[in-house]
Amino acid sequence: MLRDSYFDNYKGILILLVVIGHLTGAFMEENHFMNFLVKTIYSFHMPAFVFISAYFSKRNNPIKLVKTLLIPYILFQTAYFIFLFLDGRENQFRILQPYFALWFLLSLFCWRILIDKIIKIRGILSISFVLGILAGFVTILGANGSLGRTITFMPFFILGYTFDKEKFMEFAGRSAVKAGAFLLFIIVLIFMYFRCRYIDFDILIMKHSYEKSGLLQWGWLYRTLIYIFSTFLIYLIGVMIPRKKHWFTYLGQRTMSIYLLHGIIYKFIEYRTDLYENINTDAEMVLVLFGAILLTFILSAKPFDILIKKLMSIPIEKLFKFG
Repeated sequence: MLRDSYFDNYKGILILLVVIGHLTGAFMEENHFMNFLVKTIYSFHMPAFVFISAYFSKRNNPIKLVKTLLIPYILFQTAYFIFLFLDGRENQFRILQPYFALWFLLSLFCWRILIDKIIKIRGILSISFVLGILAGFVTILGANGSLGRTITFMPFFILGYTFDKEKFMEFAGRSAVKAGAFLLFIIVLIFMYFRCRYIDFDILIMKHSYEKSGLLQWGWLYRTLIYIFSTFLIYLIGVMIPRKKHWFTYLGQRTMSIYLLHGIIYKFIEYRTDLYENINTDAEMVLVLFGAILLTFILSAKPFDILIKKLMSIPIEKLFKFG
């Protein structure tokens, strides 16, 4: 399969931000720069991942989706349960309540199974945004698997599914557009740096209901603004992403191994060590930041990539053959 360097570059940057966001999130309340960094990352990185995943979701064979998404989900859901059980934090296995970052696999499976049918609905993009906003009023959604985020992130999947890369590249290739995008991005960073303390983290992750987040009155407005802001950033950053192959491009080809394995390592550090309790200075927080970057590249190594690809190629289709 011919690789798309542009999207590999985009995905490579995003998966790096995923790991950074998770490993430095514990410092949000203690350090202004970390608050700025984490909230800036969460304002667009998962919407962008959903967007790009949708672009490559034009062929949706159910058996293949089970192999590449559900099987890894079940295996890692089980691994998380065993780890938490041995640590005394869990005693009941729940297959449809994803641990940590596994919600994305379950949601992606649902989106890809549904997209070929729902994309035919007239005005589905607008409908999906409205449903995403309304979903915040339903308290029970956040407690049931990835259903809440499947609904709230669905608009980004539809945007990515209908994305016309050729037209976008023609527009983004203009020098004035690139310069304008860079200037706007700097303005966004300045805005986030000075206003990040006033942005509720729960609104960014879109996991909980407005009531649970303590935003029952204005949650719908905040989510609407986040939808606009995240969509704007997806395209804005898309203009600046390099099109040609670079030294980091391969990260975008190995996102699954990084995504699945870093969570286990992060939870081990969080639950089985006192590392976070002993980090107090800015210098130590910066070391964790660089540690997150290093971990990303370690988990992108070929042996980890091969391991995950083997898990995603278990021949389950043989179970459906009879006679």
